[in-house]
Amino acid sequence: MVKIMTQQEFLRDAKLKLGLTWPQFAKRIGAPETTVKKWALPDDAEGNAREMPSTMWVLVREILEHESLKAKYERLIKKTEKTA
Repeated sequence: MVKIMTQQEFLRDAKLKLGLTWPQFAKRIGAPETTVKKWALPDDAEGNAREMPSTMWVLVREILEHESLKAKYERLIKKTEKTA
């Protein structure tokens, strides 16, 4: 069963996986920090919450995938260096 994440859960999870602060995360995805924080607000946040464009969902997923592949590559390099 696939758990569907809310936009807010997705952003918080991505920020944590990347080990970034909100300002660093905003810079990484090329969006103003205030906008990212509005995307991360709960839907019932008195009209301040904003829906994140679908292109940003794609961008963040690609960044996460890139970082995952980069980590796998770095582990493989370390492993091959130890055996060489």
